[in-house]
Amino acid sequence: MKKMKKTLAVFLAASMAFGLTACGGSKTEETPQPDVPATESPAAENSEPAPDSSGEAAQEGTAGEETAKNPVSIQFMHSMVEEERQQTIQGLIDSFEEEYSWISVEQVPVDGDSAYDTKLTAFAGGGMPAVIEVNQNRAKWLVGNELADLDAIREVIEAKPGEYYDAILKINTTEDGQNFIGVPVGGWVQGIWYNKTAFDEKGLAAPDTWENILAAAEAFYDPANKKYGIALPTVDGSFSEQSFSQFALSAGANALNADGEADFNSEEMVEALAFYKELYQYSIQGSNSTTEIKDALLNGSVPMGIYSTYILKDLINEGMMDDFGFALVTSKTSASYGSVGMLSISDGLSEEEREAAVLFVKFLVEPENNIRWLHMAPGGQQPVMPAVADDPAYLDNEIIKGFETLSPEISAAFGSISLFGIVDGKNFVSMGDVTSSNVIGRAIYDLTVNDKTPEDVAADTQKQIEGLLAQ
Repeated sequence: MKKMKKTLAVFLAASMAFGLTACGGSKTEETPQPDVPATESPAAENSEPAPDSSGEAAQEGTAGEETAKNPVSIQFMHSMVEEERQQTIQGLIDSFEEEYSWISVEQVPVDGDSAYDTKLTAFAGGGMPAVIEVNQNRAKWLVGNELADLDAIREVIEAKPGEYYDAILKINTTEDGQNFIGVPVGGWVQGIWYNKTAFDEKGLAAPDTWENILAAAEAFYDPANKKYGIALPTVDGSFSEQSFSQFALSAGANALNADGEADFNSEEMVEALAFYKELYQYSIQGSNSTTEIKDALLNGSVPMGIYSTYILKDLINEGMMDDFGFALVTSKTSASYGSVGMLSISDGLSEEEREAAVLFVKFLVEPENNIRWLHMAPGGQQPVMPAVADDPAYLDNEIIKGFETLSPEISAAFGSISLFGIVDGKNFVSMGDVTSSNVIGRAIYDLTVNDKTPEDVAADTQKQIEGLLAQ
């Protein structure tokens, strides 16, 4: 069965939408990846063959003893194509290779969602890079196709007991709750960004509860002067699913039930759809994606909107940070959408490659190295370990200093991350297929832009999810 799954993986559609739109980009949000022809040979062809036991061994000093190690080369596939970020990663690699002199690591940066997924699908036939940067959807795909070494991933996480936020590990568990789908290195959260100054002038409470959000949207709505109450994602894409999920989950609705079956036509889901449609009356009309939402928040045409922590840098650059606050959508409970950047370790590696991959991933999640990683996109990528969030070395960054007053709210958001497909502690892998199909993003587009009723949208989406799960 395992061999069959790996073989079938090669024939998956290269354009499969593993990525999660994060208010301005993919994967870990604004980090695109290189266009690489799908016919390119697997990464293993570019690696030097590992020497046999007769080869010259590298030496590592340990407690006064020298331990012979055969040289080994591994590859690290990631989406950080910007030159500055690649330089940072190379600096991390250089530090790692200095400490583990028998291991060499080659970067494999890949640009663009479709190119990343095409290359990952091609690699599924053989020659997977030893370490792969992924988001939770790609991680679930790797696990579902038995391409990830779950024992190696667990080894890294269990070496850091109690160091991750509980919600991060909840997102990161396998469906049976016994393993982890990847090793978290960073993440971003999404919620409501609002202009505190404008709210204070109208004497309005923070837009956290459904009631407060609706009251503020109505109070600020002034279309005659091109002023609107809120900027809601409505695009036919994953950004709309992410945004809507916060309202649905806060009301106790989920796309799947505890048995992993479709549950999109529940009473709670219809209620959440109806509320989202009501809010849309006071929003900028039409198909709104990341660009429209961010521009509206920055130019003052709306006092609040749904966006991720990637807006922090823009607020700081515009000198608007002091005016803005961050709130979580709250009904029966609080809910925030979040994406976790992870490192996956490939299955099927040689013993030497597996050891090297585990050591490399352990190295990258050590606090001082994790801070260097997070500083590649300060503000956007947030710490997934409380100790890192409080580390003076992490806080010693001009952009991070700029939103220091919001750090408690952002940390709380990580504790409130909820995702469709996580029910009663079960993290259903099949939810990755539902998100990849974009049926929920399209449902929100139909609900708002195409003015369909909540009941019809719930019923149609229920059927589509049932069909996907039956495949």
